[in-house]
Amino acid sequence: MTGPVPAPHSAASVLPAAAPIRRPDTSPAGLAAVGVVGFVVLGALSSALGPALPTLQDRHDLSATAASLLLTAFFGGATTGVVVAGVLRRRMSTHALLAAGGSAVALGCLALPLSGGVALTAALVVLAGVGFGILDLLLNLVLARAGSRGPALLMAVSAAFGISAIATPLLIGRWPSSLAVPFWSCAAGAALLTALGSRVRVRDDAADDLPSDGGSSRGHGALAAALLGAVLLGYVTLEGGVAGWETTHLRATTDLSESHAAQSVALFWGGLAVGRLLAAPLAARVHPGTLIALALPGAALCLAGAAHPPLAVAAYALAGLVLAPIFPAVVSWHARSRPDGRGIAALFAVGLAGPILTAPLIGRTVDAHGGAAIPWVLALLAVLGSAVALAARLTRALR
Repeated sequence: MTGPVPAPHSAASVLPAAAPIRRPDTSPAGLAAVGVVGFVVLGALSSALGPALPTLQDRHDLSATAASLLLTAFFGGATTGVVVAGVLRRRMSTHALLAAGGSAVALGCLALPLSGGVALTAALVVLAGVGFGILDLLLNLVLARAGSRGPALLMAVSAAFGISAIATPLLIGRWPSSLAVPFWSCAAGAALLTALGSRVRVRDDAADDLPSDGGSSRGHGALAAALLGAVLLGYVTLEGGVAGWETTHLRATTDLSESHAAQSVALFWGGLAVGRLLAAPLAARVHPGTLIALALPGAALCLAGAAHPPLAVAAYALAGLVLAPIFPAVVSWHARSRPDGRGIAALFAVGLAGPILTAPLIGRTVDAHGGAAIPWVLALLAVLGSAVALAARLTRALR
């Protein structure tokens, strides 16, 4: 009795499965182009909401406390975006996440000037914030890991952030009652970034989100992360506080017009940009913890000086100059204490959460004591940040 006749082999069963075709990684020049567009968008969006806040207050008849919730909404969205990006980097490609972040910013900024209700406005601010958080984390990671030249590339490309952060308040000051000019400019830049980001190809690496090994190192790592997170939280609180409330303070306490009050914020961002350039040589010679421990008390003095109306504009600009080294110093300090890069997503998320708590505090203070109280609140926050920075500098958990 004969057995079953074997089925003939098909070509597919004989030939080995073809390996999936992987597009080559994007060149450093290509990443730099994406980074420039991305940081332009981030800088413009960071500096738009504060100078536009008085217009949003008037449009929706909001108190200072209620208006502060829009700042809270933005930073809440940004924190969410960082967390989402940190988690989804294990499951999605970098180019897909860049496209998603750019799309969120584009949609939020495109619809915001057309919104007629405060609830919808807040939702659009959250959407733009989520996109901001996604882009902020991914652009920094992608550029920093672009080979041996990554750190230098990141430092050079991030200058685009300062350029757009200076330009946006000037645009708002030129058309103070129009939200379309600044936010539609952000939307156009984000749309371009979406197109460019969707073509980026890099080797995805989620190692920074993995837990560390060892009980002792884990304990020291947790302490280091907590201290650095608190320092970064204080920095973002001050940066967001000045950017978000300087226009309100100047309108309440000086003779500046609405346009000039909005445009004065550009000097703060200019001080921040110049300060980063001036601090670069120091960063190679001075421990990042020392830079931070000097910068925060200096910022407290500058912000206290801003409480005096004749000095306010210059004092805010000087505060930007003094605050400038803190963010790159925190990132550098983290790299020294955690060479494996773990925890960077959590660090960004903690930092961006700062204004979620402090924006309503400042808003209530303005309602209770007037706009003149703004620089005093910011100076007090800088003093608290100085104490945390000093504690971080003295601990052995950080090198």
